[in-house]
Amino acid sequence: MGLIPPLPAQNLILRELSPLDHYHYALAHKDLQFAVSSFNLQAFRIEHILLRYFSQEDINAFRLIQLKTDTLISGSAALQFFDLTVFENSDLDLYIVREWDKVMLLAGFLTSVAYDFTPRPDQQTTFQNAFEAGRTFAQPPVVNDDYPAIDIWDVYSFVRASDERKVQIITYKTNVLQVILGFHSTCVMNAISYTHAYSFYPYATFVERCSVAVPRHSWRISNSDRNSILRAFEKYAERGWRTEVLPTKTNALRYRSEFRDTARTVGDSACWTVALNPVQHARSSSDFDRTLGIDPIRANSWYTIILENGQVRMGCSLHDVQLHPGNLFTFTFPSVPLDLIHSRVGRYLGDLYPEDILREVAHETKLEDIVQDIRAVFDVEPDMLLERSRKLISDAHAKMPEFLGMNGKRLGPSLYGLLTLVRQLYIIFNSFREDPDYSLSFRISLEGQIWTYVVIQLPQSFPRFLIPSLKSTMDDYMTRHLMQHRVWISFRTHSGKDLDLWGLRRHVGLA
Repeated sequence: MGLIPPLPAQNLILRELSPLDHYHYALAHKDLQFAVSSFNLQAFRIEHILLRYFSQEDINAFRLIQLKTDTLISGSAALQFFDLTVFENSDLDLYIVREWDKVMLLAGFLTSVAYDFTPRPDQQTTFQNAFEAGRTFAQPPVVNDDYPAIDIWDVYSFVRASDERKVQIITYKTNVLQVILGFHSTCVMNAISYTHAYSFYPYATFVERCSVAVPRHSWRISNSDRNSILRAFEKYAERGWRTEVLPTKTNALRYRSEFRDTARTVGDSACWTVALNPVQHARSSSDFDRTLGIDPIRANSWYTIILENGQVRMGCSLHDVQLHPGNLFTFTFPSVPLDLIHSRVGRYLGDLYPEDILREVAHETKLEDIVQDIRAVFDVEPDMLLERSRKLISDAHAKMPEFLGMNGKRLGPSLYGLLTLVRQLYIIFNSFREDPDYSLSFRISLEGQIWTYVVIQLPQSFPRFLIPSLKSTMDDYMTRHLMQHRVWISFRTHSGKDLDLWGLRRHVGLA
């Protein structure tokens, strides 16, 4: 290897690279690995974001309050932290559960460092009155990044007169994860707690520089909110993120993709997680006497679905869990696996067990243990056959020839069709005792449509009398479904004959 540039020069190089490029850069040489580690320690410090709003001494006080109240930083501030950029005229968004003691502690701190409550026209003039009055609107309020979010209760603006810097306290009703997943698109789905910073969709956001839109049901947002979302897309386009309706096929088909169709958890293998340095002597203060462990937000999970109509949906179901007297932790799960229900963690989920059992086990189990058990179930290694199916399709798509339509636009298979094919191949491969050979190609039909064509070679040892049973791997509904998305699966015997198991070949005019 040639001469390695000094650290200052490498820092300039690393600032221009994506997180994935950092990883590849570090693999080249042990000295470069040290340079990346050194750069990360300097670059990803929460002070770089907070110094625009607070002095260093005030930052320490704020972070201690953040620890005590479980306040999260999200919105554009969290995006700037990961992207190592500064957006002019951006605000600091602080998300906190709607509990007066916690909200008042945070608001009191802002007031003490020269921020004044600045009510909207529809709010009471004092902060306490505005909080006690509750919501006065039917739709969620619009926060400073011009997007509405589900589950937001209200927004309280605090402005510093000396420079008009704004900090917003955004209260939510139940669970902050539902608020973050309610944002307009994935580039702003990031959060910073006292201990860690999390980016939920880092590959799309910081490698591909795109933001996948998450449409809302029309009855949930007004026309003005819909216009706000469009303004948000324009704003983030100016900041360097293009808005897409769907994730790229490369991203969705990656190993452990952030858009995988299994459950995601905060801090899982698809997240970009950065550990933050604690405040010095934080644990010496009795006012902030709390065991430093895993963030409560890490006990939350969600799922991402690519719909047949070409949209992205995110979802989770909510479970309120009483762990310790006086402390309510809220968990979200897309589903609760049976093995998790039957474990000791299952006692905490929803109303599965009476309250007396909850109180009995609350003193025996720490939040950290529960989070670890949850992650062990939800963030597991992909099934080997499922991974093989995914890789087959991913590799074939990467080598797909260029097909151009009449208007010069590149043609290709639908993302939904490819993801459905992954699952179907997984079912088929499971029906064989030994792995069959296979091939996958893309062809253009006489109508100018792209078909995904899969040929599975039956092993020579495959009994002829079992050939009709192959039909059970694909029922008529799934066959029609795949055909609608221009996917054709064929079995080929060792003599070279294709098996027409479903009688549908006449509908496929492949060139």
